[in-house]
Amino acid sequence: ANIGPPDVKVKSESGSLHVDFIGPFAEHDNWPLKKYYGSWNYRILYWKKDSSTEVTHIDTDHNSEILSQLEPWTIYCVQVQAVIPELNKTGELSEVLCEQTTHNGVTPVWIIVTVLIGSMLAIVISVPLCFFSFLYLYRLAKHVFCPSYIFPEHLKEFLSKPPSSSQDFSALPQEEHLFYDKLTVISEESKNQNDETGDEASKTTEHLQYSEQEDSD
Repeated sequence: ANIGPPDVKVKSESGSLHVDFIGPFAEHDNWPLKKYYGSWNYRILYWKKDSSTEVTHIDTDHNSEILSQLEPWTIYCVQVQAVIPELNKTGELSEVLCEQTTHNGVTPVWIIVTVLIGSMLAIVISVPLCFFSFLYLYRLAKHVFCPSYIFPEHLKEFLSKPPSSSQDFSALPQEEHLFYDKLTVISEESKNQNDETGDEASKTTEHLQYSEQEDSD
């Protein structure tokens, strides 16, 4: 009896092709033909879509297979057929199913080098930038909340004493250590009296001089 083609499904995942297949089935009772033979295998044939001459095949006794070590972002075509080794008989090929592979999960070297250099540059730039930014903010906060002027010591001492206590101020310097000029204040009335006294004295002097002159004559 002829062995028909199996039912095949192909799924692309992580750079590989997952191939699932089942059948063929007997026509009279719809049972898998695999139940009627002692040995039963599946042969998977796959190739690149643009190069149909390079066909690779894999034999398996399971109902699924993962095709790995494929080129990423490449379209592969798949066919499956049943094989009976003890009878050296092969079944019909399934329809051709083509699927494109995705990224295989292996990061290229140039991407690793680029990421490494970018990370190093980011660290070299960000560390000094963060340091100087923190230093600037620290100085700004210190200038605002802790001004740099020096509080006078005598005011510190004055404020440190309790308000109720008597504040002792330093005594004035001794008089002997002071240097000053003597100042005499004369009132207007005293000045007039002194002027009148002076006029009378001058008149008396003139009168005496005149008397002496007459006596001499």
